[in-house]
Amino acid sequence: MEEQIFVILCGGTGPRLWPLSTTSHPKQLLPILSDKSLLEQTISRLTKVTNSKNIFITASNRNINQITKIAKKFISLDHIFIEPDKKNTAMAIYFTLSQFSNLDPDTVVSFLPSDHFITPINKFKSDLQKVGQIAVDNKSIVTIGIHPTSPNPSFGYILKNKKFVEKPNKIQALKHIINGALWNSGIYTATIGTFLSEFIKYFPKPNYQKSKPLSFDKAISEKTKNIDFIKASFDWSDVGEWGSIYNKSKPDLQHLTIVNSQTKYLSQNSHHCLISSENPNKLIGLVAVSNLAIIDTPNALLISTLDQSSQVRDLIIKIVNNPKLKHYFVDDEK
Repeated sequence: MEEQIFVILCGGTGPRLWPLSTTSHPKQLLPILSDKSLLEQTISRLTKVTNSKNIFITASNRNINQITKIAKKFISLDHIFIEPDKKNTAMAIYFTLSQFSNLDPDTVVSFLPSDHFITPINKFKSDLQKVGQIAVDNKSIVTIGIHPTSPNPSFGYILKNKKFVEKPNKIQALKHIINGALWNSGIYTATIGTFLSEFIKYFPKPNYQKSKPLSFDKAISEKTKNIDFIKASFDWSDVGEWGSIYNKSKPDLQHLTIVNSQTKYLSQNSHHCLISSENPNKLIGLVAVSNLAIIDTPNALLISTLDQSSQVRDLIIKIVNNPKLKHYFVDDEK
């Protein structure tokens, strides 16, 4: 197999992690489960998988200064591609492939999210090498499935027959899990030629400017028959909602844990909560509460049960659709 290259897709906004995650400071730029941002953790992890010359980033222009500041510690600045528009992962991948027009069509490319928690690195590296080889041998798109721990409606699901179902409701997700389905990690690997042939098959005349925003999962994965998957050997979380962050945190004896080191709290008869404050002078008191995410920022306060924190996305839809409230999430719109 020729050398494998890796592209980090860095255009999401992480609405389920509001109010910490907003358009001007999205999820991948937040320090979660580390003092480093998720993007920096992602790039650093890849430098232990491959040479930095094989690492690229595709991002929208909105947060490019912050992204560049992080990325330049690891990779050349000409390895950062700026999308003309924000059109979700299908067009982000198609746009990136157009930047590789000088490469051999048999070159293997892996596209990875910028904001996931993955460990240990040696197993992650082994799985990436494995999917790269399958992509070459089968001339297919290959993804990595994750053993599900709950019927989470925020994820896509890979069924045993290689069919993909994007974000089913909770009852459907449970049925899929019972039948052996895996969560879709969103890590896709194929040769440049295979990716392009699949795009042409489902977009006979692919056109970035005219195409609607679509996820790669909806645009390609749910339609193609030319797809394979393996089950991940590494530990994975998309840390995309407050419940999943709590599950990866190290709580105290009362099962309370904080997001930010400056968070101060006292509790009375409370347990199983995630607390965050950006004000080191503010004390948060908890009395007889449990199963809560309490996320305090200068502009907003979120209180949500941990097990239903995926619904924060629905709250954000209401915020964005209200002109008087939209700035609480879309906080840097010109």
